[in-house]
Amino acid sequence: MEIRLNKMLLLLTYLLLISCKGEAHNNKIEVKKEIKKELNFFDKKYENSLYSLVVDESNISDHPIKSHLDCKEEGYFTLHFVPKTEELRYFWKKTFLREYDFDNIDLKKDDAKISDIIKNHTNEYSIFSYQIKKEYLDANGNCTVESVYAKKNTVAQIYYYNASNDDWELKKEMNSVTLPPYLDSDFFVTNLPRYFTSPSANNSKQTNKWNGTYSLKLDYGKLDENSEMAIDYDIEINNDKCTFSGIGYKTYFTDLCKIEEKGNTLVLKYIKSTDGDGFSDHSILDVLGTIKFENNNFFIKSPIVADKEWKYNVDIMLTKTQ
Repeated sequence: MEIRLNKMLLLLTYLLLISCKGEAHNNKIEVKKEIKKELNFFDKKYENSLYSLVVDESNISDHPIKSHLDCKEEGYFTLHFVPKTEELRYFWKKTFLREYDFDNIDLKKDDAKISDIIKNHTNEYSIFSYQIKKEYLDANGNCTVESVYAKKNTVAQIYYYNASNDDWELKKEMNSVTLPPYLDSDFFVTNLPRYFTSPSANNSKQTNKWNGTYSLKLDYGKLDENSEMAIDYDIEINNDKCTFSGIGYKTYFTDLCKIEEKGNTLVLKYIKSTDGDGFSDHSILDVLGTIKFENNNFFIKSPIVADKEWKYNVDIMLTKTQ
């Protein structure tokens, strides 16, 4: 009888241990699920957030963003869809905004347009969430994007979306009073450079063969007895940057540009004007011209340079000096 009782006690003890182990295991699983849920900035409850480039009445983002503000729960976070390449960043900074109607802003229309561009190309963007938790926000009792601001001791958290794991990874914590939507592409490229494409050393070596100064003088004949119609052009190339300038008949400008090598051709892409008379405005152009290397000579083809017969976009020989 005593032996049977001992066996029953052992059996009960064994079953109790299994039960406790199972509960502990389930609790661990639940905690993991809660953490993952907390860090899922793509959760369906945020799906009403709109894609936009408009931060406020005075500020435009240079890349697509989506923001969410809740002073009682998550705080304030913005998803930043930062292009991995310079070319794509240029598209959002310049090309996309070129025909944007700032007098009639339609956020829903913007959302649809941006979504169509991004939806099948998310691999071309590094996606970050910049979050300020609720305890660092002060809204004076009115939780709106217009009234909220960050306290002096604010610690912001930057998460990176790892698409291969479908997971948000905390990459950086920093003291900052900058609100989430106000960060530009340069902030992420500077602080988290590993997530962006930079020219390889091999590409730099190839580009070096183009380095130097190119000049072109075009004489279109006499305007009258006392003056001539002539224009001097100069192009300076140094690694991945270039300066394109012109001075003469109805021409006065200096443009900063970047270069893109395609075989034996170099594409000069407009960045901004640094000097000029206002009449030689090239901001509507994506490409200022191309330089071609052929038969040991350099030729330019450009929508802003005409040959002696006033024909544009034709090959004109350049003189190159080192």
